[in-house]
Amino acid sequence: MSEKPGRSDVELLLKILELFLSEPVRKARNFWRTIPAGLTFAELTEKYPTGTEGSEHIDTVLAFWETVGALLKKGLLSEELAFDTFLDVPPWKKIEAAALSLREERGEPAELENLEFAYHRYVDWKARPREQSGQPAPQ
Repeated sequence: MSEKPGRSDVELLLKILELFLSEPVRKARNFWRTIPAGLTFAELTEKYPTGTEGSEHIDTVLAFWETVGALLKKGLLSEELAFDTFLDVPPWKKIEAAALSLREERGEPAELENLEFAYHRYVDWKARPREQSGQPAPQ
């Protein structure tokens, strides 16, 4: 998004922050840190079978980032606000092998595409030069 964020952007961001800091998402994010990177979908589901607490934590993190990614993709969430405040790096790299194998296994190229989109937008955002004075860079 290139235009200056407005009140609705702030309101949405605060709702996402509330969700991000909620007990279930916080627990899921803490669990997420324990998952080894690079697992395929089969390895992930073998290690954390459906119905287990681990599987639920994984689903929570993925649902959060799929939602954020969809909002970013549709231009409903300001990248500048989201990435410049509390959102950390979307966890695409950790789950990439699993997502790609899931897409192939199910024949569904759209699986976790919003998470992937959020990750690539974050990488692009992070690479942009920023004004260091605390003032926004001129448009």
